[in-house]
Amino acid sequence: MAKRKKGDGHRGPEVRNFVQVVRQPSLGVELSTGRAWVGVDQQVGHGSADALFALTDEQYAAALAGEGLGPFTGECWRGEHDDLLLFHPGGASWYPEHWHPARARMLPPRFEGELWWYVDALDGPADGPGAAVARLLAPTADGPVFRLTGEDAHPRPAALIGGLGPGSDRARARAVLGEPVEADGDGGDGNGNGNRSGDSDLHAVEGDRVRLEYADGGLVSIALERPAPRPLPDGPVRALLAVLGEPEGGPAFRELVRLAGGAHRRWASSSGPSWRLLAFDGGAEVLTRDGEVLGVRLPASGPLSASGLLPGSRTEVHRALGAPSATVAGTDLHRYGARDLLVGYGAEFDSARPGAAPVRVTAVPRGVSVPRDPYRWRSGEFTLFLDVLGRPESHPLVGWVRALPGARLVLRRGLVTAVVVGEHGGHRAERLAAFVDGMPAAPARGDVPFGLPRERGERDDLREFAQGWIHVHCADGSAVSTVTVARQPPPVR
Repeated sequence: MAKRKKGDGHRGPEVRNFVQVVRQPSLGVELSTGRAWVGVDQQVGHGSADALFALTDEQYAAALAGEGLGPFTGECWRGEHDDLLLFHPGGASWYPEHWHPARARMLPPRFEGELWWYVDALDGPADGPGAAVARLLAPTADGPVFRLTGEDAHPRPAALIGGLGPGSDRARARAVLGEPVEADGDGGDGNGNGNRSGDSDLHAVEGDRVRLEYADGGLVSIALERPAPRPLPDGPVRALLAVLGEPEGGPAFRELVRLAGGAHRRWASSSGPSWRLLAFDGGAEVLTRDGEVLGVRLPASGPLSASGLLPGSRTEVHRALGAPSATVAGTDLHRYGARDLLVGYGAEFDSARPGAAPVRVTAVPRGVSVPRDPYRWRSGEFTLFLDVLGRPESHPLVGWVRALPGARLVLRRGLVTAVVVGEHGGHRAERLAAFVDGMPAAPARGDVPFGLPRERGERDDLREFAQGWIHVHCADGSAVSTVTVARQPPPVR
């Protein structure tokens, strides 16, 4: 049982480390013991979360291969395997103390398995958290090379690529990964029949390559390889890719805004700072986090298309951008170094036609996933004001806010500490109406749509956000006079 034992309330440090490998159904490994687990949904208060039950290596490999677990999860839900319970949600935590969730991939994966953690570790720093998890998953690995047999074999050799394990033949590998992009000799008729010792095949996995090494007809090792980067293409596609990782409000961002049509709404999520979604009238969507652009999504028709973003058929797109690095479920991935361009052609069947027309385009940094449909809670300039708090005066987003008529920046030692709107003078109505969509130009105290305040005084309301505070001042106790977005909470009177 993973629940805290009764007694004096003291316990040692939590050494267990849970790594999720598959999101649905939730599967993974507990690193301190190497035990695989499956998540089984449990009712917790008014919601639900997963309890984690231990699996055998055989069950884990079968689940990764898509063969399912039979009645086992139902038995766990009914309490028949409580001796296998590693963690149960409840109280203050729905997840284990050390929890590493799997990344939702932008391109639907051809397989499930632990190899994805190593793919993602290639993108991060060697001392980063992703690389640390990868090292713990395979402590005997020789860099990105994983042996499936012998003393230094991967601890769960059948879990690297679901459906493949030690001794798998070429036919099975091609059923899981598709046809190879390069074969170093099939040892016979060129169709994968009659393997000979030392053969290897190179398969495309997203924008990377996976080399499968065979000996005596069976799989013995798996290695990751990263192709040389392609240069950025010319034209509007270059502007779409160049903005990734750049500051919101900077030159690359302003060029994208111009191409996308200019007018947009800036949405916030209700769950902390996380994502900002800039939704343009022409259909383009830009996702930012911490003041940087981390994703652009747009329909293939729209202002950017009118600027010649992409030609009208899949064949012509390939002629302009080159062959895709990978194709899965109706989407082509074109990788340019650290930037990915995903071009969707609708249904998978239709996308196989050379004349299929692109219907959506997404640009993201390599190794980054952006939500497909981020939750839109509130939109308005308050998101801008929260995001400039603590930023230096030189940041492009600060310059963007400074240019807004009627918005006053408060700085201390070169950093933004507050933004004030609604003071006496010009543009009062304009800035108050734009502060949050739905608020009138001359708002009353009850027109501020943020729910109940954290503190309420005779003339002031104070609300707490993840990045700062929003202080609404009403000089007469009713009509809004000023709104201040600040790093520290102003006094409530």
